[in-house]
Amino acid sequence: MGNITYKAQEYSDSKQLPFRIEVEKYTLFSLFPDVTGRKVIDVGCGEGIYSRALVDLGAVHVIGVDGAADFIELARKKNVGYEGKIEYHYKLIHDFQGQGDRDLAVGSYVLSNPINLEEAVAYCKSINACLREGGRFVGFNNNPFEVFDGVRYAEYSFQKEMHGDTEGGEVIYRVLGMSNPIINFYLKPQTYEKAFREAGFSGFSWRRISLNPTNEQGEAYWRNLFANEPPFIAMLAEK
Repeated sequence: MGNITYKAQEYSDSKQLPFRIEVEKYTLFSLFPDVTGRKVIDVGCGEGIYSRALVDLGAVHVIGVDGAADFIELARKKNVGYEGKIEYHYKLIHDFQGQGDRDLAVGSYVLSNPINLEEAVAYCKSINACLREGGRFVGFNNNPFEVFDGVRYAEYSFQKEMHGDTEGGEVIYRVLGMSNPIINFYLKPQTYEKAFREAGFSGFSWRRISLNPTNEQGEAYWRNLFANEPPFIAMLAEK
């Protein structure tokens, strides 16, 4: 697992870029079950943008967990109006003690951090411990089915750089407006699948990302992103 070197405010600002809104957010939220009256944990919550959105959708309580102090500080500053509905914890997810009371766990890019199977199992076990029986995990992640050597996607306000499919190899994202890159790590699809099994999940599946049909840019703009294996992918798991 790498260290975060980018700034919380820069990352927060990047959530307003088109690929964040029309692909990332749209995909995640289209996969959520009805959260009305539900308890949720937002794993790798960052500055809480999805924690707040989940409350807006009707979640009764959200726990946000992140291992970066400046992200949690910013999340707490933005928590005005959400007091008693969202609580934030400055912890790495594999150090967080879940109570098995959450109906849904959400993880945006959090499973792009492990560098090997052992770390991936630790992440998945911690997520599992937060969920009640029958609870679900919905994740958004670097796509392990896309493998190349070079740099792609500059036309979408970010660049993705990788060099083959070595487990633990860096997958580097350079995002418009961010002074430092986001470093993810490559794991093979089979490694993720095994990690979820070993962590005690009863089911796991991959879901291709989707595009908001009412996006402002138009279908032609996004064609290259979806032409083959896209850069991102969604994950679903059940306890």
